[in-house]
Amino acid sequence: MLVERYWGVADMSRKVPASANTLWSIASITKPVTAATFMACVDRGLLSLDAPLSGVLPEFARDDDERPWRRDVTPRHLLTHTSGLAGFSRDNLAMRKRHAPVDDFIASFMDEDVHFQPGRWHLYSSVGLGLIAECVGRSAGGGKGRPMDAYWRFALDLLRDLGVNDAVFLPDEDQQLRIAWVESTGQEGLDWEIGNSKYFRSLGFPWGGLYVRARDVLTFVSAFLPGKESEALSAAARKAMITQNAAPPDAPASVAPTQRDVTWDPTRPPRARVPWGLGWEVRGGEPSDYMGDRSHTTAFGHYGASGSIAWADPEEGLAVVLLTNRAWQSWWPVHERRTARLANEIMAALD
Repeated sequence: MLVERYWGVADMSRKVPASANTLWSIASITKPVTAATFMACVDRGLLSLDAPLSGVLPEFARDDDERPWRRDVTPRHLLTHTSGLAGFSRDNLAMRKRHAPVDDFIASFMDEDVHFQPGRWHLYSSVGLGLIAECVGRSAGGGKGRPMDAYWRFALDLLRDLGVNDAVFLPDEDQQLRIAWVESTGQEGLDWEIGNSKYFRSLGFPWGGLYVRARDVLTFVSAFLPGKESEALSAAARKAMITQNAAPPDAPASVAPTQRDVTWDPTRPPRARVPWGLGWEVRGGEPSDYMGDRSHTTAFGHYGASGSIAWADPEEGLAVVLLTNRAWQSWWPVHERRTARLANEIMAALD
């Protein structure tokens, strides 16, 4: 059974109602898409989860670089957010303000510090997924042309093979008109505003720049449920992505405090265990801000700073997508455990 509903306004300034045709900024739900492209390359023998990252990206650990732990980082660390890399690069805002291309962001990621021994702690990192995309681009592109172009082609081809029919990294003028406007970004009116500005929409960030219809997000999440068949991504790869690969404690608040993701709450006590698959968060035994308290411990999902949520419970064969256009930093999605209570009600309805 599929329940699909649209309420409210996708763009208040133009009075455009939300509909099945709306393209939503899914922000960091882009990360599992990027993770899937890496795993598709693993399927094809192009990349390895546990080889040193520097084998594919030699710029990340140059011979004369004596900073610690750089040669210890592997793609598995990046995909589980245990690499020691920070959330964003030191010059993230400066690059946005000068309208730097995505290639400049990737180049800056190559020089980011590794803040702790890989595997020790969890530190959510867009930097890590940017480097994963660069690995995919270099491998899928065969070393020819611009790696990000190769990544975008590979990612969209993979999505189409998984049944996603309407997704775009670089929206054209017609697609721009279909995109829901993200409210409460804290960057209103700036020409580099997240989600909304033409500059941001031109970047195609592999860690947060995909625009998709709600139904297509559901199709993507559902591809990881048991019993699904796909020639594009092996069953072993899909299972590995939703199976706990790491569950270290949160990095202390003193680690890279100015480079954390916008959804980080420095007043919240560090979690003792933060379970992750490969690109997907796994609920584990603790209550979740968006998967609730009643979903099974094997539930997996992701959220996005634009107010987007996607999660699934393999034991119930259930997939849930909630796409809003009020940014997460407004705390609307989690105020009074709003999205957790929704998840609990959904699970209760299955009893």
